[in-house]
Amino acid sequence: MNVRPALPLALALPLAAGCITGDYNQTRVYQPVPAGSFDALVVGEASLADALAGLGAPLQVVELGSGAALAWGWKEATDWNVTGSATLGSVRGRLSYSDTDLEFPGVVLFFDGAWNLVAKDEGFLSDLLLRPQLPRFLGADAGGEGDA
Repeated sequence: MNVRPALPLALALPLAAGCITGDYNQTRVYQPVPAGSFDALVVGEASLADALAGLGAPLQVVELGSGAALAWGWKEATDWNVTGSATLGSVRGRLSYSDTDLEFPGVVLFFDGAWNLVAKDEGFLSDLLLRPQLPRFLGADAGGEGDA
């Protein structure tokens, strides 16, 4: 057995100290809306009472002119995280990786001032609530022409 190739490695080991950690997470936040409840709400026909009866309490309510947007969201995901750090002499380094998904799927319902459903959408809440152009019925509120 030849010991020479292992000699540099044996000499380097006291100079290098490091640590690798990892974790696996399962996240479940809130509950998805009941199957079929979102589709059962018909734009122009459904009221706030219908929405609350079918979907339950919303996570967020945003005032929009004389109307409002109500959002329901949930998340069920798994993710991996790995972090490694090492020191070689006086040099320290750290590397981190995470596959965490920050998106929250959900639905948003838009109501006019009389609490009638005027629009609805589904997707990721960050996209739905931060859109620069909210439903067009709000233009009527700003112009004083009444509800759409």
